[in-house]
Amino acid sequence: MSLSLRAKFLLLSAIVQAMVVALLIGNSQRVMDSAVGKNAERVAHEYAVTLNLTLSPYAIRGRLSELNDYWTEMLSDPQDSFVRYIIVLDQNDVPLATAGEHPPALPAALRNGTAPAMNGVRTWQVGSTLHARAPMLLKDNQIGSLNFGLSTSELDKAREEVFLQSGLISLVGLGLGVLLFYAFTQGIGRRLRALTGQAGQLMKTAFGRNLPDGDGDEIEVYARSLNSMSVALRERVLQLEASQQRLSESEARFKTLFDMAPLPLSVTDRNGRIIGANQALTSTFGYTEKQLIGQRSDSFTFWGAPEERERIWQLYMRHGAVHGEVANMALRGGGTGRLAIWSSSLTLDGVDAIIWALLDMTAELNAKQELEELNASLERRVSERSAELERANGDLSHALQTLQRTQHDLIAAEKMASLGSLVAGIAHELNTPIGNSLLASTALGDRVVEFEAMLSGGTLRRSTLSAYNEEVKLASGLISGSLNKAANLIASFKQIAVDQTNDQRRVFNLLAVVLDTAATYVPRLRRANCGTAFHVPQGLALDSYPGSWYQVFNNLINNALAHAFEDRSDGTISISARELDGGMVEIVFSDNGAGMAEEVRRHVFDPFFTTKMGRGGTGLGMNIVYNIVTGMLGGRVTVASQPGQGTAVRIVVPRSSPVRAG
Repeated sequence: MSLSLRAKFLLLSAIVQAMVVALLIGNSQRVMDSAVGKNAERVAHEYAVTLNLTLSPYAIRGRLSELNDYWTEMLSDPQDSFVRYIIVLDQNDVPLATAGEHPPALPAALRNGTAPAMNGVRTWQVGSTLHARAPMLLKDNQIGSLNFGLSTSELDKAREEVFLQSGLISLVGLGLGVLLFYAFTQGIGRRLRALTGQAGQLMKTAFGRNLPDGDGDEIEVYARSLNSMSVALRERVLQLEASQQRLSESEARFKTLFDMAPLPLSVTDRNGRIIGANQALTSTFGYTEKQLIGQRSDSFTFWGAPEERERIWQLYMRHGAVHGEVANMALRGGGTGRLAIWSSSLTLDGVDAIIWALLDMTAELNAKQELEELNASLERRVSERSAELERANGDLSHALQTLQRTQHDLIAAEKMASLGSLVAGIAHELNTPIGNSLLASTALGDRVVEFEAMLSGGTLRRSTLSAYNEEVKLASGLISGSLNKAANLIASFKQIAVDQTNDQRRVFNLLAVVLDTAATYVPRLRRANCGTAFHVPQGLALDSYPGSWYQVFNNLINNALAHAFEDRSDGTISISARELDGGMVEIVFSDNGAGMAEEVRRHVFDPFFTTKMGRGGTGLGMNIVYNIVTGMLGGRVTVASQPGQGTAVRIVVPRSSPVRAG
C-alpha cells in the first residue's frame, strides 16, 4: 500500500522523534547507572580502607568487642551514614563481630569470590544494598574478611524517579509532537533537523540548555515539553549530586574517625614518604603533621637505631606487609620504647600507598620480662619452702596423731566419768531403801526374840500375839517395798550400764530411756532443788542405739546441772518429743536456767570448749552430743539460748537410725 508523502513524513518524523527520545532516555539511564555504580564502588572501596585501618589493630589483638559502642553510635542513624551493617569473619567464615542489621547470609558471589573486585574489594548489589567484602588481618596473622553493606536506596529512588518522569515526559512530548506534525507539516523538516541537533547536545548531558521555542507554533509546544523534560532531568541529576555530596560527607566523617583513632597511624607512598598521619602519631613522637608530610621517617629522630628502619622496610619489601614486628623507636621526651608495627598496602586516588599502624608495647614487654624474672625467683623460693613444708608436715602429722589419741582418751574419760557419776547416784539412792530394810529386819528380829521369851514363859496373851502379828506385817511390807525399790534402781542401772558398754541396735521405748536416765540423777536433782517435766508419747519407739541416747541425755543433764542452775535456788528441766513428717522425730531438752551469751552459744559444740576450765570441765560433753547425734544417729542438733532465759537443745533424728558400717 502506497502512502502519501505527508503520511511518510509524519511516520518518519514519529520514528525519528521516538528514536531521539529513546536514545535520550537510554543514554540518561546509562549515564546515571554508570555514575551510580562507579561512585558506589569507589565509596565501598574507601569505606573498606577506612574500616580496615580502624579495625585492624583491634582485630589483630582480639579486642573487637571494645568497638561495640563505637559501631552502635556510627550505625544508629540511617540518615547519618550509608553503612547498614558490619561483619568481621575469621578464615573459616565464622563471625567474630557484628553490628547493624545484617542479612541472614552473605551473597554467594562474595563468599565464593566470583563478585567483581576493585583494588581487592569485591562488591555485589542485592536490592537496595551494596554488599562489600575485603580481606582483614586478624589475631595470630590469620586472614579473615571485613563484610559490610551500603544503602543505595536513595540513589535507586532518584534513578527510578528520573527514569519514570523522563519516560512519562517523553511519551507526552512524543504524542504532542505527532499531533503537531500531523497538523502542521510545512517547513517542519528544517526545524526538525535543528531540533534533532539540539537533542543531540541534550544526549551529551547538556541538560541546562533549552531547545529553541520557535515562532509560537506547534513546534514550540514540543520544544517546551522537551525543555520540561530537561528541567526534570536536571532536577534529578541535582538530587543525585546531593546524594553524592552526602556520601562524600560520610566519607569525611570516617576520615575524621581515622584521625581520632587512639593508635598511631600513618600513610606513606612506595618510597616511604609520609602522606598522612593522625593525631595519635604526632602526639606519640612529638612532631606536627606539617613537619611529617613529604618526609621519610629516617629524616627525624624516629627510630631507636638507623638499622631498625631498614630492617622493618626490608620485611615489608620481602613479604608485602609487616605483622606485629617489634622495633625500638624514639618517643616524645627523649625516651625509647618498643612498638609493634603492622602495615597494609592500598590505593588512594589511584596512587599505591602503605598504611602503618603502631602499638606501644613497652610496658607490656617490660612487665613480661619482670614476670619471667619473678617466676624464676618464685620457683627457687617455692622449692625451698616446699622442703620446709615437708619437714613441717611431718611434725604436724606426728602432733595430729598425738592430739587424736589424747582426744580419744579424753572422750573415754568423759564417758567413764559419766558412768562413775551414775554409779555414785545409784549408790546414794540405794542407801535409803536398803537402810530401811535393814532397820526393819533388825527391829523384827528383836520382836521375834521377845515373842520367843513370852512363848517360853507362858505369858503370851492374845492381844500380844495380835500386836506382834501387826508389827510383823508392817516390817515385812517395809522390807518388801524397800527391796523392790532397790531392785528397780539396780535394773535401771544395769540396763544403762549394759547399753553404754555394749551399744547394740534395737527397738526401744524413748520414754523408758528418758525415765531410766532421770532416775539415776534423782539425788543430784534433789540436791539442786531441780524439778523435771517429761512430755514424751507413751508409744514412741525408736529403732536406734539406746546406749548412745543414754550418753546424750546424761551429758545434757550433767551440762544443765553444772551450768544452768549455778547460783540458783531451784530450776526445771524439761524433755519433750514429737513425731515429724518423713519418719523424723524431734526431741527438745530445755531448762529455765541462766542461759548463755551468743559468743558461748556459737562455740558450745567445739571440742575442749568450756566456761569452767580448771573447775572440772573438760569441754567434751556437748561435743560428744553433737558427734553422736550427727554421726551415729544420723540427725542434726541446734542450741537456742539467751542470757537469763534458759537454754533449749533441739534434736531432730530419723526414727530408724542409719546402719553403722562394720
